[in-house]
Amino acid sequence: MIITKAITVTPGTQKSLALRDIHEPVPKKKELLLRVKEVGICGTDIDIVSGFYGEPPAGSEYLVLGHESLARVEEAGPGCDGFRKGDLVVPTVRRNCPENCLSCRSGESDMCTTGHYKEHGIKGLHGFASELAVTDSRFVTTLPESLSEVGVLLEPLTIVEKGISQSFVMQNSRMKWRPESALVLGSGPVGLLATAALRLMGLSVTTVARKPPGSVKAKLAASTGADYVDVTETPLSSMEDRFDLVFEATGSTSVALEAQNLCGTNGVVSFVGIYKSEVETEDAGRVFTNLVLGNRVFFGSVNANISYFHRGAKDLVRIRNKWKGFLEGMLTDKVSLDEAESAYGPKSEKTVKTVLQISQD
Repeated sequence: MIITKAITVTPGTQKSLALRDIHEPVPKKKELLLRVKEVGICGTDIDIVSGFYGEPPAGSEYLVLGHESLARVEEAGPGCDGFRKGDLVVPTVRRNCPENCLSCRSGESDMCTTGHYKEHGIKGLHGFASELAVTDSRFVTTLPESLSEVGVLLEPLTIVEKGISQSFVMQNSRMKWRPESALVLGSGPVGLLATAALRLMGLSVTTVARKPPGSVKAKLAASTGADYVDVTETPLSSMEDRFDLVFEATGSTSVALEAQNLCGTNGVVSFVGIYKSEVETEDAGRVFTNLVLGNRVFFGSVNANISYFHRGAKDLVRIRNKWKGFLEGMLTDKVSLDEAESAYGPKSEKTVKTVLQISQD
């Protein structure tokens, strides 16, 4: 049996992160064997490493981490038409629930109604932080070679693609909606990708975060033509009722509450963070009154199905061509499997995105 290296945790157990030798996975019918090139690290990974959640596959004591990935096809199992060895690919994260609910059987596992779905590297399926991994070929997007250095950003971009797309679907089903301005709250990877995607659409974008204008994240946001605002200098309260679309990507409960006052009449607020329970003194009556009188829409969005991966792949190419160095500039920290422990540790002020570099082309 061939052995491959993988980054694993024992879910629910702190300080269980380990570089482990595991048996090489064998692709079954309609599965691809992937040689993983890179894996991105996000807040979900940090929470799993910290023991907050995570679920191993049935019969396994550990979970292989990694849901943001970029890989090459190593071998195609039976029934995998259209794939060749060496293809550059990105798998989606979520897989259908066993009940195959209406959403799942309609190709929208991101809207699963049972909650019994599985997710690579998070819930019930091993992730991609290993030299070799397997995944269902029906949930894989092929990328052009021009994205070989930045394709690991596709998964976080799909969160943006879904949030923006559904904003337009909802409002255009209610009225003629042609937004001109957008506010992005947060300058992490999702916030920066949202800034770029909204600028691609021709919107006037303001990106707000707790970083000075000279910081790496601020410069990246400004490079797209967005206005960058340091919220420690300019409070959010000064921006109320100004924006057609607000994209909340901070994960801060207090910011999320304030976001609801920042969109104008007929505006939309898309929430993509995970928010902790906190006691707040926000005037809920005001929020709901503005919601009703302004025909506003507030909605949450999580995960993304294959359609958003296809859409995101096209937009990655457009972003890379339009703003040279923007995507590359987001990938600030690249570490090897042997350095994985540091990759999941504290980050410097200059860190935007940390990536595990697992194999070289």
